[in-house]
Amino acid sequence: MHIVISWDISEAGEKHAEINDKLRTAFEKFSWVRPLTTFYVVRISSESERISIRDQLVEIAKSVPQKVHIVVSPTMAGGRYDGYLPKDMWEKLNKRSDP
Repeated sequence: MHIVISWDISEAGEKHAEINDKLRTAFEKFSWVRPLTTFYVVRISSESERISIRDQLVEIAKSVPQKVHIVVSPTMAGGRYDGYLPKDMWEKLNKRSDP
């Protein structure tokens, strides 16, 4: 199973990097890949892990004065992603989305 996470941060420079790093801590213990700038595919084992990650992301977003918008997908089992990415990225991406 896996989820997709994406976010926008209304700040640039050092503060943006700081918030970005904080957000990533919500799923750092999981296997994840970032094929696009703020598009993460995270391998999870259960819906409760998705909820935990989501709650941590929301908590971090609410803790900073900058505007942070976050989208967390529903839990997905299997599936293959398509598009145009560097060849080596597909193996990394599908490793997280394979059932």
